[in-house]
Amino acid sequence: MFQLSRKDNLARNLIKMSKQFPNDYKFFPRTYLLPAEYGDFRNSFRNHKPVYIVKPEASCQGKGIFLTNNYEDLSPTDHYVV
Repeated sequence: MFQLSRKDNLARNLIKMSKQFPNDYKFFPRTYLLPAEYGDFRNSFRNHKPVYIVKPEASCQGKGIFLTNNYEDLSPTDHYVV
């Protein structure tokens, strides 16, 4: 249950499943696990200005969630699911 109840673990498992079954796992948006994918997250701002939902990986009940359209709002060492 721990692998599905935490945001970071759920995202990690969905990403793995989408690589194995790309047609069946198109239902969730591109997800970044920070700090490991900070470079990819930063590069997503090159061609357009998306708005991302940023969630702390170890928080609950909506605490710490915010929207951003600027990658500089996040430190490369912060632990978030974006």
